[in-house]
Amino acid sequence: MADPIDPKNAYEKHLPAAQALQADAILPFRLDLDLALANLTTCMRFVSAHEHDIPVHLPKIDLTALLALPELAVATKFAALRAEQEAPSESVLLGKLSAAARLRAQLLSSARALAEQGLIPEAEVDVIVAGRGARDRAEDCISLADLFRKHAPAIAGKHPVSPAQIDEAAEIGAFLVTHLRPTNAPKAAPAAPTPAVDIRNRLATLLVREHALLQAVAHYFHPDDWEELAPPLGARSVKRQKPAEP
Repeated sequence: MADPIDPKNAYEKHLPAAQALQADAILPFRLDLDLALANLTTCMRFVSAHEHDIPVHLPKIDLTALLALPELAVATKFAALRAEQEAPSESVLLGKLSAAARLRAQLLSSARALAEQGLIPEAEVDVIVAGRGARDRAEDCISLADLFRKHAPAIAGKHPVSPAQIDEAAEIGAFLVTHLRPTNAPKAAPAAPTPAVDIRNRLATLLVREHALLQAVAHYFHPDDWEELAPPLGARSVKRQKPAEP
């Protein structure tokens, strides 16, 4: 069994090659890296099976680079996680918005109950309820966390909201306020990628290139079923339906 790959070491090992790429050679980032890693497991079985044949038949192919593909994929995943902190993807934003909706509902329900008991001013809750939209939802999380913290001595032990939920609401609200654009804001010009995003894109480009070379090698040895032995990085398993019985 192969030793586990250290993501940071893999990142640092492949970083120089990524930085050496010309800017016009960098491909748009469109990889599902978890899927790519799974498909590379299949690809590496093929490489291992032909490890001794490749240098004989294809001496110009860098076998070491092919064998390092899983390591390069892990390096790209590490870079993608770093990039996510600077420029969150749409899926991350949607996940945060979903969590914000859940936390807002929990905290607001308790805040209303506390207001009805006269433990916190009802007017403060009414201000939070007003408004709609994703950005308002984020701002509500911040306001609700502040409300519970401000009145903590008076409401201690009188509501089900935990300190962890209050902290999470404040954190997610702040994240969304930072990354969501107001709906009426003018359309911004495309910004240059941040350094972390640029490195992610460069490593992903290396990964796509090396994988394409692997597929060419697979086609050389197995012209009929090469794509099963070296599937695309984004290949998904498809369950075929059984034909209907007559």
